[in-house]
Amino acid sequence: MKSAVNRWTSTRNCLLLISLVLVCASLQVESANILLSGVFGDGSHYFSIVPIGRSLLQKGHNVTFLVADEYLHKAVDISDSEFFNFEVFHFPGLKEKMDEMYGRLGEVTFTGSTLSKQKQLFQRMNIINGHVCRAVFEDPELLERMRWYDAYVLDVVWPCGVFVKSYLERHKDTKDIPITIFAPMVPIPFIFDQSGSPFVPSYQPVAGTSFSSSTSMSFLERCQNAFFYLYFVTSLNREIFLSPYFQLVSDYNLDPELMSSISVHVDLYFINSDFSVEFPFSVMPNVIPVGGVTSRPANLLDEDLEEFMESSGEHGVVVFSLGSYFAEITTTHPDVVDLFIEAFSRIPQKVIMHLKKLPPRQLPDNIKALPWLPLNDLMGHPKTRAVLYHGGNNGYYEALYHGVPLVVMPLAGDQYDVAVRVLSMGLGTKIEKNRLTTEHIYEQLNEVLSNPKYRATAKRLSAIFRDRPMKPADTAAFWIEHVIKHGGEHLRPQTLDMPFYQIYMLDIATAVIICVMAISFIVIRAIRYCCCSKNRLKAKRE
Repeated sequence: MKSAVNRWTSTRNCLLLISLVLVCASLQVESANILLSGVFGDGSHYFSIVPIGRSLLQKGHNVTFLVADEYLHKAVDISDSEFFNFEVFHFPGLKEKMDEMYGRLGEVTFTGSTLSKQKQLFQRMNIINGHVCRAVFEDPELLERMRWYDAYVLDVVWPCGVFVKSYLERHKDTKDIPITIFAPMVPIPFIFDQSGSPFVPSYQPVAGTSFSSSTSMSFLERCQNAFFYLYFVTSLNREIFLSPYFQLVSDYNLDPELMSSISVHVDLYFINSDFSVEFPFSVMPNVIPVGGVTSRPANLLDEDLEEFMESSGEHGVVVFSLGSYFAEITTTHPDVVDLFIEAFSRIPQKVIMHLKKLPPRQLPDNIKALPWLPLNDLMGHPKTRAVLYHGGNNGYYEALYHGVPLVVMPLAGDQYDVAVRVLSMGLGTKIEKNRLTTEHIYEQLNEVLSNPKYRATAKRLSAIFRDRPMKPADTAAFWIEHVIKHGGEHLRPQTLDMPFYQIYMLDIATAVIICVMAISFIVIRAIRYCCCSKNRLKAKRE
């Protein structure tokens, strides 16, 4: 009897072991190897894509980030980094080049003629993008490893992986790799153009114009909006997003269509936008809004910071940050820092300032300056009354998530568009950098702090934003899984294969006009003939 029990126990354990192996094998089959590229491994674009990686990780996938070796120390510093893998490419001096460029951007931000100088900096950024992508192509071992990924998720600013995919397909006989493009900024014309989604300038403001919706755009502004859109789709999209890689297309015999479009190689487009605080517009099925992808519940602050927050009493705290790149203003524009310090000294609230280098002057008792801030955690603290910041899109949605009113001082790029959304939605006020004075800063900040309507609006819109079936990062992970399983052909709109005159029905309009003109001509001729016949008949009778 005892022997039979032992045999049964042994058999049961064996069956359990086999079942466990089968379950693990099935899980392994479901798991995918996914490569994520958030530019080079630093900055807001990189950290915008990290939550998507975490969500994919939670779903059982193997997640790898493609980063430059000079930024690897920052990449592995993120939460959950022990679970991520890293593909590293080598480009000497990249960090020095990027730091110099962002330093120059910070310098020209507060000068009068910033537009041309910023354009020069963006052109220089394009050159760097192309050279860094070539560094990836010149690493044959890295290219070989990139063959075996099941999907790429790429930032729109550096879509190098699209060109790598073309190389692998044409020269390494690699299967079709699903690609998702993620745009962490406000909706840009390039995404609409490449995805085949309609863009209607009569009511959709073009990124960079600082225009609002159709109800706020004047006739002249709608004309300007239409002009800027045509400029983007006919010239600027190609110049900004594609031209850095033209030489690669030629040198490595890539798909020649990449000289004009990446749409053939891309299955999905993610936009960091949510219609709870976005002007309404139409999108095709291959465009997925994942606005607020970086928003999350606040973590506990460290003891020193928590003590400062609690010491603010009923007045609370104002958080000041101009982002990672503009936090250098302590050294580039100390006079600007002085203006903010003077304004902050006049309010009863305590203030936490993000400054990479502390100013030489003694700070007022209500101000604490730090070289780095856990911005999301501070926004979610019950003592936070307002956030004064530069208008980054991630910060916009993080503030929305936590229901905190904003004071925006846009400095460059899509920050002006974010400021328009803040004003249009009633989430806060705007500081004009060109008329920066202590009084102007104080007035805009005091308006938000003293008027309860801004906080009420922020809480109302936060409730709308949070009422969703999935978190934005989980939505992104779901659709990445979807194209891995099923491909993206069924999501591809037919507009991508139609000439522009068919999309906008210009051929039909032309045919209708010709028909109307032909019918009008026939009717006029008939009337004239009848009139002339009557006149001739009348003349004969007379």
